Order: sequence, then C-alpha cells, then structure tokens
Amino acid sequence: MEVPIDVMWTIPAQPGLSLPITLGLQNDDELNFGVADFWSHFFPFNEVAERFESYLDMWVSGNARIGITGRLGRVMQVRDGSGWKTVYGANRLPFVWRQPKEIIQNDPTYSNSTMT
Repeated sequence: MEVPIDVMWTIPAQPGLSLPITLGLQNDDELNFGVADFWSHFFPFNEVAERFESYLDMWVSGNARIGITGRLGRVMQVRDGSGWKTVYGANRLPFVWRQPKEIIQNDPTYSNSTMT
C-alpha cells in the first residue's frame, strides 16, 4: 500500500542532534516524527500542531525519549517533573504497561568533531 507523503525531511545528526530524525506531512493532515526504528502519526493537524512542535523541542533538548518495550513495541515519552510521561505508543497493547528495556534519546551536547 502506498501512503501519500506530501513533504518529508530527514535532518542528519549534527551538533546538538546526536541522531538523524525524519519529519513528515502526510495526507495533508498528519504530522510524523521518526527516529531510529520509531515512527509516529499525529493528526488532525489543527488539533496536534502545537503539541507536536513542543515534542520536537523536547526531543532536541533531551527531554523526550523513545522507550523500547518489546520486540516491536515503542513509546514516546516526555519529561514530566522528575519522571516520564508516555505521549505516544506504537506496536504495543494499549492496556499493557511495560517498563522500557532500552532508551533512544537525543544528546543535546553532541558534537561531531569532523564537522566544520
């Protein structure tokens, strides 16, 4: 099945961004965020744009992370006080909570010494 992607950007790792990320606009109404093997869908645009932007800001600052909860299960979490709050889940049972086994997170202090 082909999914219409209206616009897609891949932003490479660079100072302040330790992992490449992919951002997309799909179906004229859906915002996408991807990193590593995580891909999310936020829609409808008018209702989620501001929240999506805050998640991106949190990702870049190191205040958001992707938790690997199973073979395919992933959660996006944002810092909430001294803990983490799940804001998106993918490929997992919604009523089953599992502590992430592994974490994918941006390191805002990242600096690639080969870059000029």
